[in-house]
Amino acid sequence: MIKDRIVRVKMKKNFKEQKPFSFVGKVTVWSEDWIALEGKGIMVTRQNKNGVQIDEGIKIVVIPRENIDHIQLLPDNFDINNMKVTTEDQQLVLVVDGKRDAFLGEMGEG
Repeated sequence: MIKDRIVRVKMKKNFKEQKPFSFVGKVTVWSEDWIALEGKGIMVTRQNKNGVQIDEGIKIVVIPRENIDHIQLLPDNFDINNMKVTTEDQQLVLVVDGKRDAFLGEMGEG
């Protein structure tokens, strides 16, 4: 269903102080218990002036399905190497051209 699609996977927060974290990438394996994707992680943080920290390089990650809050499909032409993050009021969002932007977290949450 979503194998070979570009997605944004928002991870569950297990405690209040945990920083919001997402992965953006291409799904390489989809199973009943986990998914694997080739992409980058994005973490909301106060340490960076733009409010987020994006992994420098692309990596393969395996994510247990029980740790996933939700998955957002992104356009097939989404450029993982040139991701843009902006603010809408107090929200940090990943800019998705032609589609609904992806909510990453609230400013100051990280």
